[in-house]
Amino acid sequence: MNVKKTAALCALLLIAGLFSAAAQPQVSQKKEVAIFSLGYYGWNIPLETLGTIDIDIQRVFIDLGRFTIIGMQQRFSSQGVDQFINALKQSKEQNFVLPERFQFGEAFLTEAEFNKLIGAFIIAVPVVTSFNSEYVNGREWKTDIKTNVSFIDVADGTLLGIANVETSGTSRETQYKSIQSAIDGIPMQLQFEIRKIPAFTLNTRVLGTQNGDIKLELGTNMGIQKGDEYSVIIGGEFEGYRDEREVGLLLIKDVGPEVSTAIIIYSSSPVVKDTQLREIPRLGMDLALYAHTYGYFDGGAGDDATKFLLGARAELTRGFFDVKPYVALQVLADMNQFLPISAVLGAQKSIYMRRLEFGLRGGLAFGSNALVAILDDAFNTSDDPWFTHIGASAGGFLSFLVTRDIKAFVEAQADYLFGWTGIFPSYGGYQLGAGVSFKL
Repeated sequence: MNVKKTAALCALLLIAGLFSAAAQPQVSQKKEVAIFSLGYYGWNIPLETLGTIDIDIQRVFIDLGRFTIIGMQQRFSSQGVDQFINALKQSKEQNFVLPERFQFGEAFLTEAEFNKLIGAFIIAVPVVTSFNSEYVNGREWKTDIKTNVSFIDVADGTLLGIANVETSGTSRETQYKSIQSAIDGIPMQLQFEIRKIPAFTLNTRVLGTQNGDIKLELGTNMGIQKGDEYSVIIGGEFEGYRDEREVGLLLIKDVGPEVSTAIIIYSSSPVVKDTQLREIPRLGMDLALYAHTYGYFDGGAGDDATKFLLGARAELTRGFFDVKPYVALQVLADMNQFLPISAVLGAQKSIYMRRLEFGLRGGLAFGSNALVAILDDAFNTSDDPWFTHIGASAGGFLSFLVTRDIKAFVEAQADYLFGWTGIFPSYGGYQLGAGVSFKL
């Protein structure tokens, strides 16, 4: 009888242990990745424009924090990537005979180099898949580059994902500068595309709470930054199938070496110790579109009236929490002033109360009365300067997070732009308006 009780107790403990193990939240670990140099076979890219692109691509992986890097000098073509994947799969077969030298398109790997790669977890192969550089409209060079980075799981030779990066560059001076501009845009977009691949999206867990804030595992050691967002995940697996649901949103306010601090934006489930969290990859910018009524006064021109202003504002979010820089472009509907436009460079201070966000913003404003001169000075038919005004912009706002990715807001603002050239009068006024902001 005692034997049966003991066996039953052991079985219960085993089941409980298995259940506990299955319920444990996932926490991402650093992955070892071997990165090949940028392949551009078949494309006539001037060598002098490539510069330090290979170092820049490796720096992307270093800055992400979630990788240990192995640098490789070889450059693959698109065809070479497929050949390399097949070779990895064959290397797992028992009757595979390792050659002294591998050739993948125009790239060569020695036996030692191939064995070194097999010891890694992941291989990254960046390849230029499209390149076009030409002189357009009789006035400037334009270059478009498409780059794919293939991520290969060495364990089974499968493709984990592909990061697609499309960049453009222009120059009115030389083709070299347009190509270099397009290449310089690769690293920033590549980082975002890598974070979007499920295998590299960070998973972590709640460690506990402190003064109402949430403490979560992982910090700068895995590349977490202020302003990053994490979804609250409940569920797990059911009968071997994923049964997960996103029920909340956290915003990172501070980052330490191994622990980060977040606030709760919303959650329909308690955020307690060991709650599963998952990174929401974003480019790191909120794009706001807004319309204002403008209580307008014209500096002595006798055209004081209520007018309308349309604007777009980009607020940088990744790397920032309560104080964020922004840039705005505004157009005032006033034909008497030749559609005055203004650009604002400033900063905003935010206070969060769950889905509500309110705060103040202000900055320097620069204006022009010649819209076509800003868009393209080829259309400017006069000798008048296009930069005609300088001033300030300030205001307050209240926003509500409607969905995880969209905010609606109302705001009040006051602008004043001084016409320093004497060609156009100074103008300004108070504004009331509303808009929608998209998290990118």
